[in-house]
Amino acid sequence: MHGGLSAENVTRGAGLTAAPLSANDFSGMMARLGPFERNPTIAVAVSGGPDSLALTLLLAEWASARDATVAAITIDHGLRAESAAEAEQVGRWLAGRTNLRHSIIRWQGPKPESAVQSTARDARYALLTDHCRAAGILHLCLAHQLDDQIETHRMRAARGSSDYGLAGMSALRPWRGIRLLRPLLGVPKAVLRATLAARGQPWLEDPSNSNPAFERARLRAERAAGPEDETRQKAQLHRLGLERHRRDVEAATILAESLTLDPAGWATIDLAPLDPEAPAARSALARLLQCIGGSGYPVAEARLSEAMAALRRDAADFTLGGCHLRREGGRLEVFRDWGAIRDRIPVKPSERFDWDRRYELAVGPELPGGRDLTIARLGEAGMRQLGRAGHSQALQGVPVPARKALPALWAGEAVEAVPGLGFGVGLEARFRPAIPATSSGFTVAY
Repeated sequence: MHGGLSAENVTRGAGLTAAPLSANDFSGMMARLGPFERNPTIAVAVSGGPDSLALTLLLAEWASARDATVAAITIDHGLRAESAAEAEQVGRWLAGRTNLRHSIIRWQGPKPESAVQSTARDARYALLTDHCRAAGILHLCLAHQLDDQIETHRMRAARGSSDYGLAGMSALRPWRGIRLLRPLLGVPKAVLRATLAARGQPWLEDPSNSNPAFERARLRAERAAGPEDETRQKAQLHRLGLERHRRDVEAATILAESLTLDPAGWATIDLAPLDPEAPAARSALARLLQCIGGSGYPVAEARLSEAMAALRRDAADFTLGGCHLRREGGRLEVFRDWGAIRDRIPVKPSERFDWDRRYELAVGPELPGGRDLTIARLGEAGMRQLGRAGHSQALQGVPVPARKALPALWAGEAVEAVPGLGFGVGLEARFRPAIPATSSGFTVAY
């Protein structure tokens, strides 16, 4: 099989000198990401590479001691001819293990010709989280390890990231209602290979991991040519991580004390604690912008400082991070920038899906026929249509910028339903942003 290693090659070493990860060490890593519910199901993304395969086996051993279940998920991207056979091989390796079940999910539809890795990553996360939510699974483990973390640090440093970004990936991150867990961020890849070798377990090698067309592959080649001081790098990442955690807790406190989230997808927050010189205040605003704007990445620190300073000078009505910001007295109102919403999705009866990284939508079983049915923003055209049809009362109670950004069911050019305004039937909407307003173990009530 392409890229595979035989069990003999693994056990004979292939240059492995690191000690395998012990069950006790891994249990401690998982404990730091808890607590978990009684008899939990933990999902894990497993490609068959050494990192994800080692994580899956460690999770299975951890689960068997706790009456937990591991749901291993392999995404077949279909980008290489060998991918389907490799996914099946992973299933054979994992078959028959106690407390573990394995699923293969195939990425359907056309494949990208450019930005292949980033597009595949986005599709992979969507498929994984959709599977978890459909199965009622709250936790999804990812196999990013210390080498990945160092690469992330170097990539962000090259882009001029702040210390917040230089801390790298988070060990725990809420995303679309799922807890993304990365228990191995402090573990070198060599230790994971040794962990598999100790079990006589072969693995797969993805050729894209050494393809110089990709930035991470180039960084790996550079590190192999001139090894860095891993102890120093790990200490630096640990320090930056502790600083970011402290800052996140302070930012969560600001949000908990001064933020109000509205089910119509907008928010208000007191301006007083948003000091542009305070790192925690910048983090609070960045998180709020991600929550309302739906972006997967925070706004740059410099732009946040400029925006907060402008707000203190009474500036109002500008856009930032996919949001429309408006000052009203001593409070800041934050809306989704409706002009930036491009999602227009054809729908069928009884469909459920996420829209604009902000709403969970459920389409009714009976819909008007004869015209193209889509979900799109209400916008100015939809508001004018409701007004002309005598439905002005439905527009009351929700600020104009928030109304324009609401999801609406359209039949051709006619608005059929806007659940955020209590208008029409055939569509239900729940404001459930992909990134919640806080990341410190609780969610602001709204």
